[in-house]
Amino acid sequence: MADPRIRQLVIKTGVVKRLSKEKTTYEKEVNVERTRLEKFRNDGADDHVLRKQQEVIEECEMMIPDSKRRLQKEFDLLQKFLDDEVDLKETETYTKAAEILTEAKGVLAV
Repeated sequence: MADPRIRQLVIKTGVVKRLSKEKTTYEKEVNVERTRLEKFRNDGADDHVLRKQQEVIEECEMMIPDSKRRLQKEFDLLQKFLDDEVDLKETETYTKAAEILTEAKGVLAV
């Protein structure tokens, strides 16, 4: 039977990968919505439309710190797991997890 630590490693790696993507998506969404707001302003949209668009931007911005916090938590858990399970270092799963950690570190730095 397969090593249960490998299964845990796969799960933890998937969580970090998903949360990295989630944070990046929220950041992109904020930029897209800001561009829309500028377009509305340039087109002379009424105040109600501008206020609603500003609310959309604020909602997106509120999601970024939460997703960053969750990513940091799972990043730390995966890092600790990799540090504790050094004997798995020769496996492809371990190597993939290390790559995902490196990518996540870049996402967290932004």
